[in-house]
Amino acid sequence: MAGRHRLKGRSVVQRTTRYRAIEVVDARTLTAHFLTLDALAAGRLPKGRYITLCGQDVLPASLAEPGRAAREPC
Repeated sequence: MAGRHRLKGRSVVQRTTRYRAIEVVDARTLTAHFLTLDALAAGRLPKGRYITLCGQDVLPASLAEPGRAAREPC
């Protein structure tokens, strides 16, 4: 039969999870930090906190704020 293919014998491709980071400027210090998507979603919850990759607790500034500098560990 034309159009039928079998995938027998082919190896299964394993997918790895990619972690994406988003840059957020802290309103208190105006330094840029990186957050994962999960940390960003957790911060949006009531009484949620934005915890960066370097472990800092940040208060996000306006999206128009460019910030002064990037934090080294992030």
